[in-house]
Amino acid sequence: MIFKYPIKLLVSWLTISFFVLWGHQVTGQEMFGVTLGNYNGLTGSLLNPAIMTNTKNYLEINFIAGDIFAFNTAAYIPASDLTIWQALKQDAEMPVYGDNNSSFLIYSNRNPKYAVQNTRFLGPSVMYQYGKHAFAITTGFRFFTSANNIPWEIPVFGYEGMDYGPINNVNFDDYNIDLATQAWIDVGISYAYEAYHFLDNQVTVGITARKLWGYMGVYGQVNNANYIVPNDSVLNILNLNGETGFAVPVDYESSDFPLHDPVFKGSGVGFDVGVVFTKRRFVDDKRWEKACDQEFKEYVYRIGLSILDIGRIKYSSNAQVHSFDDVSAYWVNYDTISYTSVNQVVQEISNVFYGDPNASYRGNSFKIGLPTAVSLQFDYNLEYWNNIYFGLVWVQPVRLNPRTLRRPAQISLVPRYETKYLEFSLPIQLYEYRYPRIGFAARFAFLTIGTERIGTYLGLADLNGLDIYFSIKLNIAKGSCRKVIPVKCLNYEYGYSDKDKKMFKKKR
Repeated sequence: MIFKYPIKLLVSWLTISFFVLWGHQVTGQEMFGVTLGNYNGLTGSLLNPAIMTNTKNYLEINFIAGDIFAFNTAAYIPASDLTIWQALKQDAEMPVYGDNNSSFLIYSNRNPKYAVQNTRFLGPSVMYQYGKHAFAITTGFRFFTSANNIPWEIPVFGYEGMDYGPINNVNFDDYNIDLATQAWIDVGISYAYEAYHFLDNQVTVGITARKLWGYMGVYGQVNNANYIVPNDSVLNILNLNGETGFAVPVDYESSDFPLHDPVFKGSGVGFDVGVVFTKRRFVDDKRWEKACDQEFKEYVYRIGLSILDIGRIKYSSNAQVHSFDDVSAYWVNYDTISYTSVNQVVQEISNVFYGDPNASYRGNSFKIGLPTAVSLQFDYNLEYWNNIYFGLVWVQPVRLNPRTLRRPAQISLVPRYETKYLEFSLPIQLYEYRYPRIGFAARFAFLTIGTERIGTYLGLADLNGLDIYFSIKLNIAKGSCRKVIPVKCLNYEYGYSDKDKKMFKKKR
């Protein structure tokens, strides 16, 4: 089975990459501690850009927010053998398993495997609301990888070796395997508008547009791989139908790294769009003179719908595309071939299948889609405990082709307690509709830190993933300028008084 490298290299990458690339497996996906809540308009726009007009801040300045996430269903370390606190130590002593002295185990079931990692940083950014309008300018960095429908035998070969007797001389026939990874920076502009407001009903629409610069991108897809592994030196590939494309900062002839000519290997655009319906608690439309004197409108509930990460990046610098169309080969002594450059790898594979080192080459540009998803959000505010909220979030990935990154599916119930300077939330998730997880997040004024998998920290869950995110930003709340002129007789606002508002309070 071949994407870009021989089977042995691919197998090893799929089974150990999350432990090697991320130290000891570091992993937050939707960051509910910083995307939900009424003090998170700027980071909340990552989940639905329409939310910006109905938050408790009229001005937010983000200094840094980070989200590090990874999860796989192939390899793990038992919770009894290593805790996350031990794993994060620089001199951590890893457990040892089996005759090959591996530092992890693999799952023994025969289900298809998948893996995902998402590292996201929101850089210096600002959001400002003025009445019915809200604006934001954001900067960010993302590194996203997804591998889907990986056959169960691939991790076994990688873990046990290609001479593992129980699966030698077995005819494997696999379909629809895909892998994609890309890293990029972006600059975005967001806008939200209160499009409809009548009595206690409000509808807001929003959009975010981002310019993307791709630092690197790789994809591989196998429509069919029919093969037998007789031993660790022979591959009997009966049929292979797939392709790969890569644009990475490496000189493909000399293997020099990094290659900064140019720095970015591709570019593209991305969009988020959303709408939010809000059922307000009061009928209220006060006038105001200053942006700082705007009021937050209390609500009974709100429902949001958004489509996230619409778009793609096209790579056309230092890019190659190779295709293997219904080819076969009996590859002897493949394990003795040494490579010193990327071009040697792909040319050798092309020569094996086609008898020509350049026959697999198909072009010098390709596209990788963003991790598009549809999201539905519901948030309910208790009437007699105004600081208590219950959120419900559904995220469903949308993929138009195998060269699109796949965002994990999830359903999350998120109860939270929120005040101006203190906020706690307890996300309860069904990840990929089958893996239950419990998280915890806390905000102390300007600092938020959280995880969507607290069991890993408590030593209650196997180490096949970890979840952590944080945010540091300055919040300027609505109504903050009233303290400057606290004299009631000035009456610089017009509209319903607090006494009048009680007349419109909804009956239960």
